[in-house]
Parts: sequence; C-alpha cells; structure tokens
Amino acid sequence: MKLLTALLLTITLSGCASLDIRNLGKTSVSTGTAYMIGGPIAGVAVGLTSMAYDELVPDSPKVADIETKEQAVAYVATSWGKDIVWAFVAFLVITNLIGPWLARRSGYAKAKNKYKEQ
Repeated sequence: MKLLTALLLTITLSGCASLDIRNLGKTSVSTGTAYMIGGPIAGVAVGLTSMAYDELVPDSPKVADIETKEQAVAYVATSWGKDIVWAFVAFLVITNLIGPWLARRSGYAKAKNKYKEQ
C-alpha cells in the first residue's frame, strides 16, 4: 500500500499529461478492464503503458495550429483516414455482430409463432 501511495504521489507531483481528464479516464478504464480480465500484473502493465503513451505521443493537431498548405492537406488526409477506419469498424460490427443477432432473433420469433399456431 505504501508503494502504491508513493507511486500515486510521484505521478501527481510530476505534472504529467496522464492526469488530464481525458487521459485519466482512458487510462483508468483500460487498466480496470485489464485488471478484471488478467489480474494485477496485467492491470499494472496496461496502466504503465497507457501513461507512458500519454507522455510520449503528442495530441493530434488542432485546426488553429495549421499554418501552411502542406499541413492543411496532411490534416485533411489524416481526418479522412480516420473516418475510413471508423466506417470499416462500423461495417464489421454491423455485419458480424448486429446482423447475425437480428437474424437469430427473427428466426426465434418465427419459430415461436409457428409453434403457437399449432
């Protein structure tokens, strides 16, 4: 417990970017999930990795930071790339999770109604 308190105190006093509300929420959710699934070692490993990532990788650029045409083109290309990735993820979720679930549900309802009629 003393080690955990010392670690939390060190992180708090260091002024790291991991304590931003967005980063803190993301880190706590991923760490809690890893702890519940994999145990304390996995939770600590995910927490440390997430905090290191928040410290080393800068946030994405804002529109106000764009000064040249090349930066604008790169920003638009990155934005479109992210949109394409999210559209593909949505397609996979719909076709692999929601579609089969709806088909199974409607098949169950049809079978239930068929046996009710008899």
